[in-house]
Amino acid sequence: MSIGMVLLVHEHLNRAEALVRALHAAGCKVSVHVDAKVPEADYSAFYQSVNPLEGVVFAPRIHCEWGRFSLVEAELATAQTLLESFPDVSHAILLSGSCLPNRPLPELTEFLARHPDTDFIESVAVGGMNWIKGGLEAERFSLFFPLSFVKHRRRFDALVWLQRKLRVRRKLPEGLVPHIGSQWWALTRQTLEAILNDPLRPAYDRFFKQSWIPDESYFQSLARKHSRRIKSRSLTYARFDFRGKPMMFYDDHARFIEHLDSFFVRKIWHGADALYDMLLDTSRRPAPRNPDMAVAFQASIARAESRWLKGREGLFMQGRAPRLIDLTTAAPYTVLSGFDRVFKDLAPWLHQHTGIILHEHIWSKDKAKFAQAGALLKRNMASSRRIRDYNAEGFLLNFIWNHADDDPIFNFDPNTSPSLAKFIAKDPNARVYHIRSAWLLDLLRAAPQNIEALRENVQKMALKEQAQLAALEGGKADVHILSLAEIYAQPGAVLEDLLLALRPRMANANRDIPAFLPHDGLAAFAESLKDAGVNLDTEINIALNQDSE
Repeated sequence: MSIGMVLLVHEHLNRAEALVRALHAAGCKVSVHVDAKVPEADYSAFYQSVNPLEGVVFAPRIHCEWGRFSLVEAELATAQTLLESFPDVSHAILLSGSCLPNRPLPELTEFLARHPDTDFIESVAVGGMNWIKGGLEAERFSLFFPLSFVKHRRRFDALVWLQRKLRVRRKLPEGLVPHIGSQWWALTRQTLEAILNDPLRPAYDRFFKQSWIPDESYFQSLARKHSRRIKSRSLTYARFDFRGKPMMFYDDHARFIEHLDSFFVRKIWHGADALYDMLLDTSRRPAPRNPDMAVAFQASIARAESRWLKGREGLFMQGRAPRLIDLTTAAPYTVLSGFDRVFKDLAPWLHQHTGIILHEHIWSKDKAKFAQAGALLKRNMASSRRIRDYNAEGFLLNFIWNHADDDPIFNFDPNTSPSLAKFIAKDPNARVYHIRSAWLLDLLRAAPQNIEALRENVQKMALKEQAQLAALEGGKADVHILSLAEIYAQPGAVLEDLLLALRPRMANANRDIPAFLPHDGLAAFAESLKDAGVNLDTEINIALNQDSE
């Protein structure tokens, strides 16, 4: 039995050279394809270094592009060169220049000798088990893809949208049943020759030239047509994250890598010197595979991916994509809505009785005015309005993270940032105290308006508040809805309830309360609104009656 390697090299030719020499030393025949994008000088040096090795040949160079048929053309040309150059090759294995053997190559020879008629290629029926991690699946075969995704992204997406709109459906060539799977395969000579010499190959090539990422479907589909026996697995371990990006192996994976259920691993970082030294050492005698180590490796990678997605709870990280998951804050916090319209000097009162700092103007229209009038917050958090408003949720996440040990509390008007109000409503760490219809006090204290403009403003504010209350009551936040009647009738009880949540041991004590902001004339103001046809809720009316008494 003789094993041949179909090797695709795109970059880091020094590492590819080390791999070729290790494969040659193990007795493998190697057919090498070097991407035509590689500079001629680099290619020439690489060629002169390994071409003298007996059993190493070079295939015609093709300019390869991700997602295009050029990668399949490179595979076909390199496989053809391998079979024509070495008639004794019984199995061909597709590798890249960033692959390394994680088990000694004699083990691979023994394994294939036990399965002489089996093709090892991941080949999954399209539309079956959702093999794709992001991107197109069945539409790879039903739509046309004449444009490069890399070079013409917008036009590519527009063309896909248009074909969906027009319900375009391509006709499959005769005898083709679409399958999809990992690019990396190990095929018997018989199957590979049947694919290369298929009389319908010109039709298949034309079809796959218009397909999307055909290197994951060309051999996977045609192997189903010609193989005597398929084992739907790859002998090369390649893991992809949730975005479809390949995982990179580093030196700190060394203790796990030889226990994986594979004979090669991809993709090895070109700077992983320890891995290259270990895995290309032909004299090494690795320990027998330990399934527990493989399970531990998979669990470690899953934890790392989870940390990448979620981060630490409440920590907003710029190095990951925060929109992929529902983010929550790092610690409980309190939001006061409407209190700054009712009470005067609430912040110093709260600090005097609890030691807690109430940040009053984080969401003001000009800039985030933190307590203590600083331009920077803890850990150099900027108070810039542009930074705050560019990503309000991220700003809040960072604010809570920085003040997690300070019982963060701030005033907030939902109208200043509706998107943030929705975020707070869904956050289980949020404790919200909202005074219903407190906006009425702003209209009372504003410059006089004609009754039509006033009525319009009241109706607009009432509708906004209804939507805000619906979001609050339908979310996960701990919500306390208070009325103006409660505030003006029993301000002490309302504030004690707030202190009970913030400092339970300090609540239920006799103490003064902060003064009210001016609200004289509220009753007459509301009566004029009622006479103009505005429907004020009953609780406001109760407060107004008490005010008039």
